[in-house]
Amino acid sequence: MKKLTFILFLSLSFSAFGQKNFDFRFWEDSLGRLREEVMSAPREMERYSLNEDFMNLLDHVLNQKNSFKFGWDSVKNFSVLTSPDKLFKIFTWFVPKDDYTVENYGFIQVYNEGRKKYVLYPLVDKRASMDYPRTNIGNHNKWFGAVYYKLVPLKSKTRTYYTLLGWNGNDMFTNQKVIEVLYFKSDMSPVFGANIFKKYPEKSYRIIFDYAKNSVFTLKYEYQSYDVSTGRRDPKTHKVIYESESSDMIIFDFLAPLDDAMGNIPSFMYPESSMSQGFVPDNGKWLFINSVKGRNPDKERPAYQPKEREFYRVSGS
Repeated sequence: MKKLTFILFLSLSFSAFGQKNFDFRFWEDSLGRLREEVMSAPREMERYSLNEDFMNLLDHVLNQKNSFKFGWDSVKNFSVLTSPDKLFKIFTWFVPKDDYTVENYGFIQVYNEGRKKYVLYPLVDKRASMDYPRTNIGNHNKWFGAVYYKLVPLKSKTRTYYTLLGWNGNDMFTNQKVIEVLYFKSDMSPVFGANIFKKYPEKSYRIIFDYAKNSVFTLKYEYQSYDVSTGRRDPKTHKVIYESESSDMIIFDFLAPLDDAMGNIPSFMYPESSMSQGFVPDNGKWLFINSVKGRNPDKERPAYQPKEREFYRVSGS
């Protein structure tokens, strides 16, 4: 069945590529159906084989003239982000494995001024072989794989850094969310990871959050009003004095273990919904804020309602 599917796609590809007007909507629909086949295939070998077909077809489509202008808005389990400056698109998706881990895949389609055309870089997920993933400087062949859902440009004096927020279904017990940094060399080849995180507790060229599989961890970028400590205390109450500021920022939940005795084991790390941390732009870098009381000033602040923490329960208990 798989061979017949691939032969059908390939034969249609050669036919359509010879047409004067390339029908991107048709190929988006074809890729969408193939992506569904990947996700529903019962065996890992079949999922990988179908994913190879998906990659080959996507490669052909993205190499067609005017493919960069196409919107890509109907393929499920498939992320496409476009930089605001229209310099590049990044395509990411994943394949689930039988051991409950995932392997991530992607392409970067970027404009090369010297060649006067958009070129493709396939992304190769090397998370499993990175000794120090938080400080690794990688490229398209050595990528800390993730499926990205938000792209934020950050300009410094020398270049533009593109900050990517992503998700990774890490393994049976944990998920990951990632703050990745992407920039381009003079030849427009991609680089992943950069030393642009200020005052973060540990040296990081990308920020990786590991948390329990059955929890919901929030990582987003939005305009927030937040309180910043002045370092002074009220002489009467001795409480720390805070000042309110507003900014576009990356905001995320504070992670803590279910019990202090468990340490920082990722499968026991849960978000504290009442506590947030974040990064705000600061002269071309991201400045870490340890304690953020996030409030969107454009929205009415709802009354606080305490929520019972959800604990892991063995099936059937």
